[in-house]
Amino acid sequence: GGTAGPSANERLGGSPLDARLTFDSFVVGRSNSLAHAAAMQVANAKPGDQVMFNPLYIHAGVGLGKTHLLQAVTWAGNANGGNKVLYLTAEKFMYGFVNALRTQNALAFKDVLRNINVLVIDDMQFLQGKSTQSEFCHTLNALIDAGRQVIIAADRPPSELESLEERVRSRLAGGLCVEMGALDEPLRLKILEARIAAAKQAQPGFDV
Repeated sequence: GGTAGPSANERLGGSPLDARLTFDSFVVGRSNSLAHAAAMQVANAKPGDQVMFNPLYIHAGVGLGKTHLLQAVTWAGNANGGNKVLYLTAEKFMYGFVNALRTQNALAFKDVLRNINVLVIDDMQFLQGKSTQSEFCHTLNALIDAGRQVIIAADRPPSELESLEERVRSRLAGGLCVEMGALDEPLRLKILEARIAAAKQAQPGFDV
């Protein structure tokens, strides 16, 4: 159902999702086809399926579609029976952790994180603070060891996340790392055409 998605993610304490960022509106081209295929595989997996690559780490410059892909996985994954997919920005993860510590509710926060099938973290480059990183590392290890899927996106590869501890970086690099490259000309055109078509649908009188 159309209404189940955002509430499913936000009920779990996830970051708000944009209803437009789905697989249907994602334009696939040479520069992002591998990331798209990996994301689709994760979104279509059923709870209990063997996890193929963990974590799935997607990196790309600004505006190349990482957030679109991560939110698409969350929408599709939560619509996939019995799945619990939690999408968090790195800031939201930090906020949740710090808040949980302050309210002495850290165990409840960890339980929420460990009761999901897929954890999606966006903008990993913003994860800061020693205790937060340590907690993230524990969570990452616990989920991976339990056979749950973790997807991470950042603006650079794990080796270049200088603000993160070495053990976090090496764990992030331990699955499948995929770069989404710059958009080539045909793909740019396809994306533009898709956006115009979407705008026309939203406003029937809209003309370019």
